[in-house]
Amino acid sequence: MGEYGVSGLESTGYVAGLWDGRLALRPAWSLTPVLSKVGRFRVQKINRVALFVTCFLASACMGQSTLTGTSLCMLQRSATEGSHTTVLVSGVFSEGLDLGILEDAACPEETTWVELTLVNKKNRKKLRRILYDSRADGASVVFEGEFYGPPEPDPKLPEAIRKAYHPNWGHSNCCRTKLVVHLIRKVEVAPKGPGANGTPN
Repeated sequence: MGEYGVSGLESTGYVAGLWDGRLALRPAWSLTPVLSKVGRFRVQKINRVALFVTCFLASACMGQSTLTGTSLCMLQRSATEGSHTTVLVSGVFSEGLDLGILEDAACPEETTWVELTLVNKKNRKKLRRILYDSRADGASVVFEGEFYGPPEPDPKLPEAIRKAYHPNWGHSNCCRTKLVVHLIRKVEVAPKGPGANGTPN
């Protein structure tokens, strides 16, 4: 049979390829074994690639974070309009499961709006259990995700309004900053009473 290859001519009933060193067309029905072999090779190659990607993503999702923990207070103070950075941050999470607020007792005057968009469900059930426990004052968490500064005003607004208008994130524009959580690194019952939340390890 010699070398073989396939073009895009199967729909015409013929397949182009190198047959014994010469370019030629042959009826597709006569090449079923060859095409089956090519198909199996392609499927195996695709499966190997998919397995590699899956393992890579799994290691990224389940392994230790390479980020250095930053205090929520520092992030809130340094956030500027339109800013965006990847962070590892701790605090006390409350209000809801997929939407809520993150606070740090070291700067109680400011809160961060939180949206859970998880790439891995690890610790989600534990977080849910704590939040729905009426005896708990929220959950002490370490989150990894994207931290956003105050949103920029709509550029379509007149300049005078843009300068005076400062939109926020969350329910009733509650928060200057927002955290989109991709991973829940740690979750525990929040301690009762006042107390600071340290920078995550």
